[in-house]
Amino acid sequence: MAMPLIPAFVLLPAFYAETVGLGLAQTGFILLLVRLTDVISDPLVGWASDHIRRWNGGRKVQIGIGALIAGFSLYQLFTPPPGAGEYYLFIWYGLMLLGWTIIQIPYLAWVVDLTGDYQKRVGYNAAREFSSLIGIMLLSIVLVVTAGSEEMAQMRISAIFVLVCGVIAFPFLLFLPSRKLTVPPFRFFKSLSGLQNNRLFFRLIIAWFVSGLSIGIATACFPLFVKHILQVDGTYNSYLLFVYFMAGVGGIPLWIWLSKRYGKHQTWGIAMILASVAFFSVPFFGPGQYILFGVLCVVTGFALGADLAMPPAIQSDVVDWDSYLNKVDRSSILFALWSMATKLSLGIGVAFAFMVLGQPGMGMGEETVEAEINLTQLAVIYGWVPAVLKLTAVALMWNFPLGATKHFAVRRRLDRHLNTPSAF
Repeated sequence: MAMPLIPAFVLLPAFYAETVGLGLAQTGFILLLVRLTDVISDPLVGWASDHIRRWNGGRKVQIGIGALIAGFSLYQLFTPPPGAGEYYLFIWYGLMLLGWTIIQIPYLAWVVDLTGDYQKRVGYNAAREFSSLIGIMLLSIVLVVTAGSEEMAQMRISAIFVLVCGVIAFPFLLFLPSRKLTVPPFRFFKSLSGLQNNRLFFRLIIAWFVSGLSIGIATACFPLFVKHILQVDGTYNSYLLFVYFMAGVGGIPLWIWLSKRYGKHQTWGIAMILASVAFFSVPFFGPGQYILFGVLCVVTGFALGADLAMPPAIQSDVVDWDSYLNKVDRSSILFALWSMATKLSLGIGVAFAFMVLGQPGMGMGEETVEAEINLTQLAVIYGWVPAVLKLTAVALMWNFPLGATKHFAVRRRLDRHLNTPSAF
């Protein structure tokens, strides 16, 4: 599932803007439009998920449907025919994200089924994200091996590799236990009732949204920074990304250990502070300094492990708080809103960066790729804007009240109310 992330979210915007020829501003606008339309599907898919959970193996059926949609769309998106334009990008990118939504919502919510233990959820989420980073690194190796190929061919090879791995990997989900929902779910609008009382959910999701904005902006600017400021060959994208995700894998054990000592929310805050310090150095890089930039990739990649593992684990605890507060199990709906915030933040981040950089006078429009560009603007957008956003998220989460002790009390009361064992 994580393998397409590099080509779909890191390389695809620049690929369609420059190689396909849509231009930065137009590509950014289309990607934002797709994200805005896509977020509408998240709460609907989440609501439908709670209905499908009444079936035996409901989560597995839903993920299978999503995999078919996402897989076919992914191939079309990575292999655009000659003359592919904005409608082609809009349709296939939209379908890929729809399929991703159908998969991602039950997949993230599955942790709530597997355990109610505060610390075990860190381990489960960390294991999932660790596996995701391994998948991303495998595709990074493919990108490194095919670095000398034409960019269009490289994207096609990536698509085929992802689809083959998906056919092999997805059947393993059939062996994963899932909890059947025995209580009939609410109608759509009623399923959202009482959500306004869950202030912890809104506090967390706002922090996650702000952090996602920083990730979206940095992701969009990364290949442009390497090309126009470091002034090195585009093949270095693959090497630097491999270093970045390798550091992410290496950082996960430390973040798990820190979460036992300081809690999930402060561990996430420490990681974001570390990444912010690194991002503040970005405008001081110049041509040819790819080795120093590789060090920055190691630092930000190291922080990535916490950025991936901690927020979903906190969200699982907030789902428990919501179940206790509102006396209803709606984990799929809450993770659907989580998915919606993720997509919207990444989409707005990419669109913001591309639409600003693609404005007349910025020198990065579709008229000329080789024209002189405003390096300072690019460096500030890539470095300082994400740093400020991450520090804002830290301020929101540092004193988050749902720690291990309070969650244990919530679980005890919730278990008494549901008359179920502590681990589902």
